[in-house]
Amino acid sequence: MPLARAEEARAEWIERFPEGFEEHVEGDELELAAYVDGAAPPGFDAVDVETGWEDRWREFHRPVRVGLFWIGPPWETPAADSISLVIDPGRAFGTGAHATTQLCVELVAELRPESLLDIGTGSGVVAIAAAKLGSSPVLAVDVDPAAVETARANAEANEVSIDVREADATVDELPLTDVAAVNISAALVEIVVRRLEARRVVASGYLGRDEPNVAPYVRRERRVREGWAADVLERAQ
Repeated sequence: MPLARAEEARAEWIERFPEGFEEHVEGDELELAAYVDGAAPPGFDAVDVETGWEDRWREFHRPVRVGLFWIGPPWETPAADSISLVIDPGRAFGTGAHATTQLCVELVAELRPESLLDIGTGSGVVAIAAAKLGSSPVLAVDVDPAAVETARANAEANEVSIDVREADATVDELPLTDVAAVNISAALVEIVVRRLEARRVVASGYLGRDEPNVAPYVRRERRVREGWAADVLERAQ
């Protein structure tokens, strides 16, 4: 399907396949794949897989280097010349492989926030990265209970202190922090930034062609990777 439909497609597949699915981007095309028992749902192409498919998902979670960090699953060996982020994705979004996660980690590391609020934390990658660099306090929120559970487990595995809560950033009270990381969708970014009081915001979760309305913030920097964008926002004076 066209990459331009990525947000719409991901939302639909999260609902249809809550156990998880794979993404592959090639040029302007996005391919999604999910493992299911039995017949494929109507309208989906089906391919038989070999015995042992339930463990094959591990093949898709490979280590990546993002600036100072090595981000990888617990069954891989961290690189000795890096800060290791050992991330077991569980049922949450964010292994470090997706461009938006990498961009957020990269930008947060460069900003070196004193305190951080990670909205849509998923598996906790961005929050854990900030805590590893010495940010405190670090608060992570997500609407998905599975993500909250996963982020807490990953924080413990990485021996960092993070306050992980189940919350809806569009309606629940948000604390004042130095930096907020908001890796969600363009539409939700527009809602959430109006509710934030952070001095700076790292926003992502949308394509490079998208330019969400970020008032009362102004865009200071934009980076694009694999068609996805991340913006550094600063509160207007």
